[in-house]
Amino acid sequence: TPAAQWTRPHGLLRPVDEIALLTRRYLHETGATRDHLANVAIAVRKMANANPLAVMHGRPLTREAYHAARWISEPLCLFDNCLETDGALACVLVSAERARDGPHPPVYLHAFAQGLPRQHHTMVNYWCEDPLRGPSWTCAEALYRSADFGPDGVDVAQFYDAFSPLVLLSLEGYGFCARGEGAAFAEDGGIELGGRLPVNTSGGGLSEAYVHGFNLITEGVRQLRGDSPNPVPGAETCLVTAGEGVPTSALLLRR
Repeated sequence: TPAAQWTRPHGLLRPVDEIALLTRRYLHETGATRDHLANVAIAVRKMANANPLAVMHGRPLTREAYHAARWISEPLCLFDNCLETDGALACVLVSAERARDGPHPPVYLHAFAQGLPRQHHTMVNYWCEDPLRGPSWTCAEALYRSADFGPDGVDVAQFYDAFSPLVLLSLEGYGFCARGEGAAFAEDGGIELGGRLPVNTSGGGLSEAYVHGFNLITEGVRQLRGDSPNPVPGAETCLVTAGEGVPTSALLLRR
């Protein structure tokens, strides 16, 4: 593509390389550190350790192991990257009337949106005024417009986590905190069970399996049915997102 002439000669060959460059900018601007990325990797690994179906079930991740891991594309190490897995999942989508007669409690698709900001090219929006204000911001505006609640009404979230920094950027883009505050939001167990917003409760792409985010949808449904391996008490609503950094989409589920 025409954009590639400005990136490929400088070593930006893989998705991880582009996200690494974006992450470096995020750390520079916000004062966050790799320890904040570790918070994400460790939080979702804890979720996976309670999920017998997760690839990383029974394989705890310590902060020391995180910082000792090899680089994939600095500042992203092995544990900042999603798994490479095979998998299969299915969702049955029917009318609300038909769902009431099904064998399981129905979970309703409350709202849906897609988002793509202006001047977007390739995976990272280098050409826009603010590369850290990605497609999730555009998507969130449309999503909440079509819903009867906003981020304050979301009980649990399933964020596309091909790379750990995407979780921090998604926290900001979908309105759970201000720009640049995602790292602080995830501190002190903020995205773990019992935290401000439990995230990726099956382990996500980083620790359950990477099937291009489909497992985030099924986990959202399980969560609202009370079937999740990491149930959030009283959860009535769940946000499920596609990738930050690329043309994206999101769902709001409710029971």
